[in-house]
Amino acid sequence: MALQTTGYTKSTPLHYMVDAGAIYKDLEYDSLTKTWKGELLGATHDGNKITIEQEYRKIEVDGVFVDAVGQKVLQTSKAMLEVNVKEITAENLRLAINGTVREAGEDEAPEGYQVIEGKGKLENTDYIKNLGLVGTLTGSEQPIIIILDNALCTSGLEGETKDDDELVITMEFEAHADAENVSNRKLPCRIYFPPVATEPETPVEG
Repeated sequence: MALQTTGYTKSTPLHYMVDAGAIYKDLEYDSLTKTWKGELLGATHDGNKITIEQEYRKIEVDGVFVDAVGQKVLQTSKAMLEVNVKEITAENLRLAINGTVREAGEDEAPEGYQVIEGKGKLENTDYIKNLGLVGTLTGSEQPIIIILDNALCTSGLEGETKDDDELVITMEFEAHADAENVSNRKLPCRIYFPPVATEPETPVEG
């Protein structure tokens, strides 16, 4: 077989992940209705960034001066999702500071205002059950989905307002393991890869 000088094949166009995708909270598959269900976080701008990091520790052995097979063990693993949120809601602001939302009192503000406040401590209820990035794979009619379990916004609230532009809040969420995942050291993140067509469709003339 002759070697190629490019990695491109006829199946290459089927495996592009395109566009920014959408971010969902508490995304789950309902086996009865055979549909995904979740709550949209809101509109985003300038895309989203997924990061999965793994750190390894090298086992030192006398007389071994090169990296050798079997001499590394997994030390830590992290999964993060950076979301550029353009849809400003009271809930998104609350998520950014892991705070609370309450109705403003009559002596505080006009009727209908909500007050978003920070808290003195982090609680288990501040973790979102999961956060899902739902994207498009060119060769599939179904979405590619990346899910972070027990997601928590760890970046705080930061944004810049200026004329002729809109505020965008960059929120960085980190995945956290539950008791089961802690015991088996499993990363609380997974990717649902959809079925892909076997080859691109051929245009029909006429």
